[in-house]
Amino acid sequence: MFSCDTMAVHSSCSRYGSNILAKNSDRPTGEPQPLCFYKGREYAEGAMVQTTHIAIPQVRKTYSIVGSRPYWIWGFEMGYNEKGLVIGNEAEGSRMESESEDGILGMDLLRLGLERAATAKEAISVITGLLEQYGQKANANPLTYRTYENTFIIVDKDECWVLETAGREWAAKQVKNMQGVSNCYSIRQDADMLSSNAEKFAREKRWLAPDEPFDFAKAYSGRLVGQPFGVPRFRRLNKLLAQSDMHDFDSLKMILRDHFDGEIIEPRFGETNGTFMSICMHMRDWAESETSASLLTRFDDDLGIVARYAPVQPCLSAYIPVYMTILPEKMERADKLFDEKSLWWQVKRLSLLVTVDEETFAGTTRAKLRELEGQFSQKAEVAEKEAKQLIKNGKQNEAKALLRSVTQECTEFLYDFAKAEAKRLSDIIKTKGGLYGRQKEAIEKYIEYAQIPMFNF
Repeated sequence: MFSCDTMAVHSSCSRYGSNILAKNSDRPTGEPQPLCFYKGREYAEGAMVQTTHIAIPQVRKTYSIVGSRPYWIWGFEMGYNEKGLVIGNEAEGSRMESESEDGILGMDLLRLGLERAATAKEAISVITGLLEQYGQKANANPLTYRTYENTFIIVDKDECWVLETAGREWAAKQVKNMQGVSNCYSIRQDADMLSSNAEKFAREKRWLAPDEPFDFAKAYSGRLVGQPFGVPRFRRLNKLLAQSDMHDFDSLKMILRDHFDGEIIEPRFGETNGTFMSICMHMRDWAESETSASLLTRFDDDLGIVARYAPVQPCLSAYIPVYMTILPEKMERADKLFDEKSLWWQVKRLSLLVTVDEETFAGTTRAKLRELEGQFSQKAEVAEKEAKQLIKNGKQNEAKALLRSVTQECTEFLYDFAKAEAKRLSDIIKTKGGLYGRQKEAIEKYIEYAQIPMFNF
């Protein structure tokens, strides 16, 4: 099991003076992940909500939310709501036996937390309450059968929390500086909150020595799951976080784009050909994990959530400024098959073409993307400053329209760039007789599965 890396940076370690959440969402190859906006609603008493696998009772009122959603799943890998609450999740594997296929996916629990909670502690209550009632471990993979449990990082404007779950048991710990999580349990003897049965159950199973203190991670970690890839990434993630006392979006982007740079296990033939799965994941083979989207968020007293979103791998993409607003159609659009009008698919095709011959193509393409991202940052900085002034003058609608226009403009720029750059690389590859290289077979499988036009567009 190797997918996702998430970081919480407390305001005391943030150059913005506000809490930050950053996450790379890693999902199976061939699974698009658009960023979507859903407006809050009021519901009639007795209404139901259909999650990915099961229907549960709906609450009377939900908050407006923005989230990164695997195309076939109701819930989110990561997202935020109008109250300034942000959540990201991780796959985990415990020693608990699997339940039925009727559980709630961790991604659905995440979205339910955003829809129903205004603070981090409220989200913990929502998620654990649903977890204890319905269980988890339903299938979370469209290509193969795969179940898992979940860790969540939950951040509001005041607090940061890690919530880890094993079956219907859980532990939570408040983050007071910075914390990264991957696919291994991290809460040990330092839990601030525990499910009522967590210690009793583990003691009855004799998963700890009778005389040792209760250790959630040691008791509940699966014997093999997560260890080969989750633990090295967990340690790498926290090592990189600890290299700075203060963080901002730029420093966290560098971590989210990491490929074990400078380490003995750095990839030999370009970053897309890594043997060891790094923070920024690329497809090693078909049906394995790769980074499908990346998100950074912080809270602003005037603007609410200020975020940056990159479709697909962040090292071959550019972060677009996004806010609590309606999103561009191209950003919200992505399904199983290639879609010409989808931002996600345009960037994915470019990523695949770079992967054909990364040592030749990546340097130039990445330099262009970083230049584009710099332009986005400048546009966002100007717009955010102007929007704050509009809000101070009581012009909230004008401020939202301004921020929405920046997201729209940057989306169009990245969409056009990805399409043009893909055409340039495609023409070069055609002159060499077509696809080649170490990833040739995996790319061919991707093209066939998603019906991606690589040479005729």
